[in-house]
Amino acid sequence: MKIRLLCIFAFALRLGAAVTDEAQSELFAGRYERAARLFAEILKADGGNGEAHAGLVRALLRLHRSGDAIAAGELALEQAGFTPGGVAAAGMAKYRNGDLSGAEAHFRNALGMDGKHAAALVGLASIYAKVSRFKTAAGLYESAYQNSPNDPSLIASHANALEGAEHIAFLEKALAIYDPGAEEAQSLRAHIAADRTLGDRKSRVLMSSYQTTIIDLILIQPDPRRPRGVGLRVRLNGNRYVRLMLDTGASGISIDPKTAEKAGLESLEREGRQAKGIGDKAAPIGLQFLAKELQIGDLKFADYPIKAFRGAKDGDIDGLIGSDVFSQFLVTIDFPKRKLKLDPLPEACRVETPIDGGPIPSGFHHVYRAGNHLLIPTVVTEGAPYLFLLDSGASSSLIDTETAKEKTKVYRDELTTVRGIQGAVNRTSRADRVSLQFAGFRQDNSDLISISLQNLSDDVGFRIAGILGMPVLWNMKTTLNYCDGAVHFEYRGP
Repeated sequence: MKIRLLCIFAFALRLGAAVTDEAQSELFAGRYERAARLFAEILKADGGNGEAHAGLVRALLRLHRSGDAIAAGELALEQAGFTPGGVAAAGMAKYRNGDLSGAEAHFRNALGMDGKHAAALVGLASIYAKVSRFKTAAGLYESAYQNSPNDPSLIASHANALEGAEHIAFLEKALAIYDPGAEEAQSLRAHIAADRTLGDRKSRVLMSSYQTTIIDLILIQPDPRRPRGVGLRVRLNGNRYVRLMLDTGASGISIDPKTAEKAGLESLEREGRQAKGIGDKAAPIGLQFLAKELQIGDLKFADYPIKAFRGAKDGDIDGLIGSDVFSQFLVTIDFPKRKLKLDPLPEACRVETPIDGGPIPSGFHHVYRAGNHLLIPTVVTEGAPYLFLLDSGASSSLIDTETAKEKTKVYRDELTTVRGIQGAVNRTSRADRVSLQFAGFRQDNSDLISISLQNLSDDVGFRIAGILGMPVLWNMKTTLNYCDGAVHFEYRGP
């Protein structure tokens, strides 16, 4: 009987290990629905399994089921708070909910239990990247890869530190793990195709002198009663001029496919990847092109990547240009005077290898980075600050509906339509009497447009509570320091 019980116990262990391995394989393949079900089954039998908790939270986050992920993270801390996986799972949930300091504490606690825990290393790296500590973040990502070398997301991260054929080889290794239908696989295929077409050519090469440059901004005002924003006149390949809205909430340059064709841009790949933004329709597919020459005022770049998707052209603008295009400069946007000033930064800020941002100058305020998005801590009426996106491409300031409900009354608004890259927003509301306090300024709003920003938050990976648009920025001289992750506002008056 004893021998039989031991055999049954050993079989159960092997079966449990097999289920865990299968769940992990499904997670790495990007088949998140099945991964979530398998991890949930494991936890029914063993609620103290910290790695299953971490896998479940990660799968739920990738499924954009943020509410379920946050609840699962809280349960992980309750049931498996004595394990690094359980604590890391709680950290992932706090990170998604916008509590970065709470998330950091959990990730550090998990690493105190196991200094090689990949999920905790990735979580801490994500936080360092948000505060412009890119060198430290890169080191943590690399450590996570070394300790979890079969995770395709970490293989792709490792690939980005390599060049040439070796870079492509590691991207292909990551691609082979993903299910071909996974969103990550689509993105990797586009990445690989673009890199192969580029070959040994360097992109985004500054051809003009690295010196202070001042460029005139054009007024974007389709409605004579209300300006929409400011833009730049950009010349592509020496022969095609386009009008692009200067958008601090966008990344790179985006135009529509017909404009790319007329400008004679080189196609880098054919499959594309999703171009995500505000709106409740399906995200359009953006294809990558290359401008042999890009000129903005006296500024010239060679071999500049450009994304093209339907919907980028809107009214009297041909597309968008993110302020990150000028990130190797200190970027000053004087909205009232309609001037863009670019000043040189220290040499360390212009190298291609990651560096950690330094101390911010007097008068500047820290911003958080989500890719090339800039987010500033903003107090809504009173209490702890939330993170708001700086977005000069937004004609109105917005607040997330759930955030607004935490602070004030919210009313349905049937008359206002909010549109973005993904079309119209299905439900628009108004938040009653909201004050926004950021960087020493305060703006009082009798009512503020309210929409769900869950899709945008899911895309960047953590909670975005609102958007500071042109009503805030219009009277500001705004200086952006991408190197140190800082912003300075100077009020210029109406």
